Amino acid sequence: MMLKILKEKKLVKDMRSLISFACYTELKKLRFHTMFRFSTFFRSHRFPYSTLSPISGNRKPLLLVDYLMDSLRFSKQDAISISTKSKVTHLKSTINSDLVLNIFKTYGLNPSQIRQIVSSVPKILTCKANKTLEPKLRVFQELGLSGSDLASLLRRNPEIFAFGLHTRIMPGLQLLRKLLGSDENVIEVMNKSRWLYFTNNSMKRLSKNVSLLQNFGLLNERIIMFIRSNPEKVMVNPELLESRLDYVEEKLGISRESPAFIHALSVVLWYTDSEIEKKMEIFRGFGWSDSDIALLFRHQPYCLNKSESNIRDKLKFYVKDLGYTPSYLISCASFFTFSLDKRVIPRNMMLKILKEKKLLSDKPSLITIASYTESKFLEFLRDFEDEIPLLREVYLDTVKRVSRFESKRIGSPRSFQQKHEKC
Repeated sequence: MMLKILKEKKLVKDMRSLISFACYTELKKLRFHTMFRFSTFFRSHRFPYSTLSPISGNRKPLLLVDYLMDSLRFSKQDAISISTKSKVTHLKSTINSDLVLNIFKTYGLNPSQIRQIVSSVPKILTCKANKTLEPKLRVFQELGLSGSDLASLLRRNPEIFAFGLHTRIMPGLQLLRKLLGSDENVIEVMNKSRWLYFTNNSMKRLSKNVSLLQNFGLLNERIIMFIRSNPEKVMVNPELLESRLDYVEEKLGISRESPAFIHALSVVLWYTDSEIEKKMEIFRGFGWSDSDIALLFRHQPYCLNKSESNIRDKLKFYVKDLGYTPSYLISCASFFTFSLDKRVIPRNMMLKILKEKKLLSDKPSLITIASYTESKFLEFLRDFEDEIPLLREVYLDTVKRVSRFESKRIGSPRSFQQKHEKC
């Protein structure tokens, strides 16, 4: 009877087909009950489906925004911002991203540092955790980087995740070790620069520039100091470096044996001859001779590092207002490195008050108290609290007001001093 019905519906042709059809039906029932029991088991034991790669692979991709909020506790607004600037909007699976976060934790990064890294380079969540990320982190850890230093390196150099370990990272480290002599120096240079921008060509340039410095006659310790202080400047065009070496010695008159030579070199590398000449002309306008200027630069090369307006303001205050001579300023060259508004003028005001009250027996000079650290200068003022109870408060208030108005630059330093001499 069943065979007749199935034939009429054209589902089977003979008894053999009927048997096959029956077996197929029973197999479907068996598979259904098996999958039902399978899913019931995992639900009852609270296994998340996302941990099962066959199932998670078929699920709808997870939005990056949701993952940032759930796994890293970003606010919705921050998560949207990070997702917007990233080329990654969805995560096909959270398994690899979870591995990335766990690897960061095993290398000593705290949740805040991990959030900073992910915020800087969200694509890290799609990096191959064990194959790509972990070997690179291991190399940096063996170098001596961990915790905040490691996090800082990764934030400044997000390209690290795209660079080959053996084609870019290791050769770069080996070159820096060879040039700098110690892992401590390598770490210092890495902390000051985006050193991983080194391509094969730039590493060749670095080697060539170091050879130039050596052939010029600079000692290795001076070269190492130059690289540690100026990791970007040692990457300039070799022709420019060679010309500036001659400029420092011949034009500025600073001997290559002088400790000031590499400091002067680091300054002139950033300026053209005409820019330096304009700054020298400002000194001449205040009665300085070329020999005076050259002597000042030998004592304090970073005078050239200041803007033209900064140099002009300082010379006006020191020469015109205070009456200092070039020879005195050369002997106190650090005057040109201090902030005029935030340090020199407020402390000069305190010095004037103390002198007017005749409270200074040994009369320290302005250069002396200008050289004090902030905490030491406050201790210096504390000695006069009995005679002038509010002296420290007046000083701190003056510095605070200077900081508030500095960006607006209302008037010259001289006019600012006149406005606040009544404090």
